[in-house]
Amino acid sequence: MTELEQQLLSAFDSLQNQHEKQHKDFVTSYNGLVQMFESTSKENKELRHQVSNLSRQIEHLSAHLLQLEKHYNKNNR
Repeated sequence: MTELEQQLLSAFDSLQNQHEKQHKDFVTSYNGLVQMFESTSKENKELRHQVSNLSRQIEHLSAHLLQLEKHYNKNNR
């Protein structure tokens, strides 16, 4: 094998190693993003449920307040 062939083979091996490392780093980063997305989606679902419950409580309290206001106005005439 000539010196040029050895240099080319060495350069190819180096590029291949760099590519494999970059691919491994990419897969690691991608998996981390998938986990973050799943975690965020779960948290958002829980928060939507809490907001829905709070909205129902507000509606109930608003209706109750209207009833109290009507009762108050009726008794203070």
